[in-house]
Amino acid sequence: MEINFSPEQQGLQGQMACFGFGVKPQRLLYDLSPSTVPLPLSRKYGEFAPRLPFEELRAAILSLGHTVELEETSRDMHRYRVSESAARIDVVLDPDPYGSGPTDPDGHQVGDVWSISISLW
Repeated sequence: MEINFSPEQQGLQGQMACFGFGVKPQRLLYDLSPSTVPLPLSRKYGEFAPRLPFEELRAAILSLGHTVELEETSRDMHRYRVSESAARIDVVLDPDPYGSGPTDPDGHQVGDVWSISISLW
């Protein structure tokens, strides 16, 4: 999880303001250090899968009564917006967008969730 702060919020001279936060499931694939998933979370929820398929996340969001709409597409990602929220979901469209070589079969795949972010500003 990443939490973003900035000193540039109007009216908060000299203070840091949180402007967003995010979850980066893409890190679970390659960062195998014990600190990637804090021990209390792994104790409570068990082992975390190395990738998060977007269709599983979309199904969970839809079951809560929200919609998921395509917001924009780049060379390598789709960005989706969750209705009635500030949530954005980046999903792998092309795991090798710059043609650097053969795709790693154990690496990121089309349809993997790269990140989930919330922008508060």
